[in-house]
Amino acid sequence: MKIELEKFLELSGRKKAGYIWDYYKWWIIGVIAVIIALTVFMRDYRENSKPTYLYAEMLNSYLGYDTDGANTLYDDFVRCAGIDLTREHLTIGTEMTLAVDDFNTTMMAFQQRLAANYSAGQIDVVIGPKDIMERPANCDAYADFNTLIDDDLADELADRGYEFYYFDPSADEIEDYEGDDLTPYWAGIYLDNCSYLNNMGDSGAYPVAETEGERPVFTIAANSNRTDHAVEFLKFLIE
Repeated sequence: MKIELEKFLELSGRKKAGYIWDYYKWWIIGVIAVIIALTVFMRDYRENSKPTYLYAEMLNSYLGYDTDGANTLYDDFVRCAGIDLTREHLTIGTEMTLAVDDFNTTMMAFQQRLAANYSAGQIDVVIGPKDIMERPANCDAYADFNTLIDDDLADELADRGYEFYYFDPSADEIEDYEGDDLTPYWAGIYLDNCSYLNNMGDSGAYPVAETEGERPVFTIAANSNRTDHAVEFLKFLIE
């Protein structure tokens, strides 16, 4: 060992580095991998341990292909609501795409994730085309806006030309409704004329609706524990 140490000390700096790498490279790689894994774990743990301010999903949105537009929406709401991201967590998902008749693997995974988030009470707001939104409504997923929106905000929405979406569980096209009450109720807001979303990016957040079923609807989850923040998000979009 003494002879080897003397040989090592006689080497140049570059040769010393090469010597160490040749003999200890797997240990070095292992230590680096462990450090990276611990760093990622601690970062994710800190992020996930923060309370959620709002979790919103925008289904079938162009923002899923427009990163700049999605980031703008995120940053604008953080600034408007005064959210401290070091203390609270905000999620505005834009990548989820669903279809009425298409059941490919990706869409089935999205649908299962959405259903799981509804069941767990994690999701607060869902925005998407009416045809898509009618499906979760069959399972009592959407809150009654009459219990969430005060008269002043309702009047403001009407004055600004926003139409109210009423879910009718007794309609012929609605099958397997699980609720006991078959009376239509106020379950959302149509966002056709939301100038903020329509002017976002090159094409807006949603395509111009050519049919009733393509009109984007804003809804709030019935089991959300953050309905005040969900209403705040609605106000942000319309103002």
